[in-house]
Amino acid sequence: MRPKTLPAALAPIAVAAAIAVSHSASPRYDLIALAFICALALQILVNFANDYFDAKSGVDTVERKGPVRATQSGLISEREMVVGIVIASLVSIVTGLPLMWAGGVTFVGLGLLCIVAALAYSGGPFPLASHGLGEATVFVFFGLVAVVGGSYLFTGQLLDIAWWQAFIVGGPISAIMLVNNTRDIETDRKANKLTLAVRLGRRHSEQLFSLLVMTPAIASCIAWGLSLAPWHWLLASVATIPLAMRLTRSFHSSDASELNSVLAATAQYSLLTAIAFAIAILWS
Repeated sequence: MRPKTLPAALAPIAVAAAIAVSHSASPRYDLIALAFICALALQILVNFANDYFDAKSGVDTVERKGPVRATQSGLISEREMVVGIVIASLVSIVTGLPLMWAGGVTFVGLGLLCIVAALAYSGGPFPLASHGLGEATVFVFFGLVAVVGGSYLFTGQLLDIAWWQAFIVGGPISAIMLVNNTRDIETDRKANKLTLAVRLGRRHSEQLFSLLVMTPAIASCIAWGLSLAPWHWLLASVATIPLAMRLTRSFHSSDASELNSVLAATAQYSLLTAIAFAIAILWS
């Protein structure tokens, strides 16, 4: 299940919930609770599918620098992992159906896209990660869909604040994926898995990582400068900057095997950033 990556699922829903509570007289708490469960199920589904498809395609080998993968190492069989994928899919569908019902036709399409993207990240005829689209996919679904779509679902309103928060939340979560792919550059290159990190190389991946973890500070400063956000956002960004700088230094100085700890720290950073901005939204 890769528990260290699961904060990425909670972060955008927490921000969307804060937007709903602060901008609606009657936020849909029932839908908020279901969204948290659905997001977790989708994240677990992505992790299961990645474990299964990377083992089946030969991307995961004994040479990889990351944590042990269940299917590749033989801890569980391919059939058992397929059962896990089915269960995670069913949980996400069951908890997602009320969300789709409340949101209408548009959310039916978004719900189906979430399932397809979760499976297509590593599998199918066009694996998104293998074509350098992993980070972009993460930003779309964990940023735009989760924050903008979630806040609309919880309030019935399409709010400008949600678009800014999609960048603030989506940037650090995309950085988690970039760390993962940078760690696996050598083994992915051998397996012809052309992730964004493989295409960019280590140096440019480091530069992109720095930009992604600094996105909360950059976006909040721009929004405040345009009089589109309250000063509370600046306080939240100030709180995140030292963590972002520490992560950047760790990323630049770590070798492939040491990036496992950076990945976990980046996931924690994404959740802490979301909590900081959720508090700022509620405060303002």
